Amino acid sequence: MRERNASRILEAKLAAADAETRALVTGEDERRHYGDLDLDDPGLQNVARSFTLDRIRFIREVFPGGVSGTVVDLGDTNGIFLRSLGKKGIGVNLSGPAVRSLRARGLETLQADIGSLPFRDDSVDVVLLFETLEHVPDPIRVLREIGRVSRRSLVLSIPLVGRTAIHGERYDPGRPAAQHHIFEFSVPDFREIVTHTPFEIERDRVATVLGGGGGALDRLVISLWSVFREPDMFCGCFRRFYLCHLVRKEPDPEDPGKGRLVTPCR
Repeated sequence: MRERNASRILEAKLAAADAETRALVTGEDERRHYGDLDLDDPGLQNVARSFTLDRIRFIREVFPGGVSGTVVDLGDTNGIFLRSLGKKGIGVNLSGPAVRSLRARGLETLQADIGSLPFRDDSVDVVLLFETLEHVPDPIRVLREIGRVSRRSLVLSIPLVGRTAIHGERYDPGRPAAQHHIFEFSVPDFREIVTHTPFEIERDRVATVLGGGGGALDRLVISLWSVFREPDMFCGCFRRFYLCHLVRKEPDPEDPGKGRLVTPCR
């Protein structure tokens, strides 16, 4: 049922997309979605395609005239978002296999920890951070580090949950370590996190990948599942994601230091 529901939602999104975007998304081999891990479940492949479409659409809403300057995709696995912008950009990933996969595609790639980025202060224009923040042990540090290198803005996504959750280490022994989450933030809590960074939220959107576009029976089953099994998921997959565009805070004229990140000596 998850595969059927995801397929219906994906078909509706593809029908609304332009031909170039449809070709870009359908031409991607989602078995290699993570770059270093195989994604063999057809239902999850449809979810991945569906959410990729949502992110591309959101990026284009944020930058209707395109993006000028340097774009960096942190946690990049296939370069699809840089390609959707028509940008070469730079992909960054900590995983060696993911980096090798990106380089095999001819993409400029760096292997690095996003908590300590190999870029000078204010040397990047736009940063993309999709489905990565929930995996890091110190999300505020990561957002501040991005604020150090990005002189303009950040586009990110996180799983959408109704209540913030903090997971113990290796909470699911059946999953590879790279797929484990640490923090899953509710939207109100994430907004509070952002106040501790050099950014403020300029635009946001909710992306639905399961439940929203299926038939009546699908919606009923998923609704019951959310009540009795998993409130934010269906069969182990998040149903919705939160997308937002963060921009640098304007300095307060009465407090010029407010909104700026003071970078410690290294």
